[in-house]
Amino acid sequence: MDFNLLVDAVSQNAAFLEQTLSSTIKRDDFTARLFDIHKQVLKEGIAQTVFLGLNRSDYMFQRNTDGSPALKQIEINTISASFGGLASRTPAVHRHVLSVLSKTQEAAKILSNNPSKGLALGIAKAWELYGSANALVLLIAQEKERNIFDQRAIENELLARNIHVIRRRFEDVSEKGSLDQDRRLFV
Repeated sequence: MDFNLLVDAVSQNAAFLEQTLSSTIKRDDFTARLFDIHKQVLKEGIAQTVFLGLNRSDYMFQRNTDGSPALKQIEINTISASFGGLASRTPAVHRHVLSVLSKTQEAAKILSNNPSKGLALGIAKAWELYGSANALVLLIAQEKERNIFDQRAIENELLARNIHVIRRRFEDVSEKGSLDQDRRLFV
């Protein structure tokens, strides 16, 4: 929760972002293009009144000098909602492996985890706040998407709530998408 609040605060501080990312923007085209979009949005004025951040924190274990394990955050991913669907299945895989190894007590300690449901709940709330029963959720995917099954888990969670998802490539949105006078996207 605290990291999400931090990321949100940083995302709204244009001067801090420009200062902090200045050397990266000079060397990394992807970051430079994202920052150009950021500046253009600020120039035009922000039209939305509701914002949704889908963040994923990644952790790894590190051995301390005394040999004890310590959980360390290695990344906070703010660009996509990947691996929610796959991570939802991971506890069952771990339980199965431990059961095959006759470690049933350890298997029973594995907690369930359903991040695809949590991601879908956030998207569903944003869809609800948008205020149009005719609205669709737009999922932007790569041409040769490798995470399609992972993404489908979130789509299925949304469909169970009668919220429909359309999949498009960036190119499709660029070629066929348009904004109305209120800057709502139509594809």
